[in-house]
Amino acid sequence: MKLRVLRFLISGGSAAAVEYSAFAVLQLVLGSDWLLLNQSSSFGCGFVVSFLMNRHWVFRSSGPMGGELAKYGFVAAINLCASNLAIFLLAGPAGFHPLAAKFVTMGMVAAWNYLIFSRLVFKSAD
Repeated sequence: MKLRVLRFLISGGSAAAVEYSAFAVLQLVLGSDWLLLNQSSSFGCGFVVSFLMNRHWVFRSSGPMGGELAKYGFVAAINLCASNLAIFLLAGPAGFHPLAAKFVTMGMVAAWNYLIFSRLVFKSAD
C-alpha cells in the first residue's frame, strides 16, 4: 500500500509537470485572453499521462480498459469543470497571476483524486 501511494505521488507529479508546463507554454504563446482554452488543453495533456501511469503502473489494473477510461473520464470531466471555475475565479476576481492560479487549482484537484481513483476507477491486481 505504501509503495502504491509513492507510485501515485510520482505519477501525479509527472502528470502535473506535463499539465503545468503545457499551461505555461500556452499562456506564453496565446496569452491570458485564452485562459480557459489554455487550462482545458493543458488539463487534457495531463489527463493522458495520468490515466496511463495510474492504470499501468500505480494500480496495475487488470480491469477492462474501456470501462476504466469511461470512469476516469467522468471523474476528469468533473475535475475539469471544477478547475476551470477555480482558475477563472482565482485569475479573475481574486487577482492571482494565471500561473499561480493554475498551481493552486491543480493542488485542489489532486487532493481528492487518489481516493476516487483507488476506490471507484481501477481494479487492483495487487
